Amino acid sequence: MLACFPLWKGAPRGPSWHAGETAECGSQCTANTILGSGVFLMIDQDGFEVEPLHAENRCTVHSVSAHMLYENSNPFRLTEPGGVLDVSAAKYEQVTDTKVRVTGSAWHPQPYTMKLEGAAGGQYQTIMIVGIADPQVLSNLDLFHDRMHHALMGRVQRTMGDAAGKFDISLRIYGWNAVSGRPVPKDAPPPREVGVMCVITAATQDLATQMAKACNPYFFHLPLFDGVELPSYGFPFTPADIARGQVFEFKLNHVVELNDPLELVRTKWIDLSGEVTKEAARA
Repeated sequence: MLACFPLWKGAPRGPSWHAGETAECGSQCTANTILGSGVFLMIDQDGFEVEPLHAENRCTVHSVSAHMLYENSNPFRLTEPGGVLDVSAAKYEQVTDTKVRVTGSAWHPQPYTMKLEGAAGGQYQTIMIVGIADPQVLSNLDLFHDRMHHALMGRVQRTMGDAAGKFDISLRIYGWNAVSGRPVPKDAPPPREVGVMCVITAATQDLATQMAKACNPYFFHLPLFDGVELPSYGFPFTPADIARGQVFEFKLNHVVELNDPLELVRTKWIDLSGEVTKEAARA
């Protein structure tokens, strides 16, 4: 959006796109991001200058150049509709204590493209959360995961049969590997406690919740080994099952080449002048 105005006024594409990318998040390109208030851009034929609007803030060579790392897979090349912004030869210069000048930004034209994204509703989920501090379980979390998952799948299949339809049960052990999903090194020390989140996905919300209720007893006392004293785990909520609703997921993620930027856009103009006049009369 910030590149639109200078492009409209005839500014060169390289500096315009680079300036727009730099200032897209306001004060994120400044040395003190929490001061906010945005930044001021000035674009000419050779480059652009950027400085903060807050009197106590400043832009630095580091803060401005580093913004190309933000949400970009490549800090030197940024693909945009109609071309690629190339800053591999860009030069950043501290012209005052608060202002940075950038030159050398290049624009490489390509066929104009539009990104199409789409999501659709899928199955439904119910979750349960339990806390575990049992030392034996904590020393064998991978085994516990596999034993618990096998028990839950069997419980649903025995109690619901074909009525269960297509379903999935996922166990995510927070404090162990729930965030990364990667196997934990064999020499990793046992945590002091973990939280286990059970995610049950089924065709309807009622089915997902029914499965959770069927599996609920296992989260109280499932032992790591047969024949041992039953352990106790802790539910933070009662009832334990929490309905998440429908799960939405990406179904469409494509780039389409267009002959005209507005080829796939529908435009509808609404004249509000009459409504404004009525509102003024009522006031």
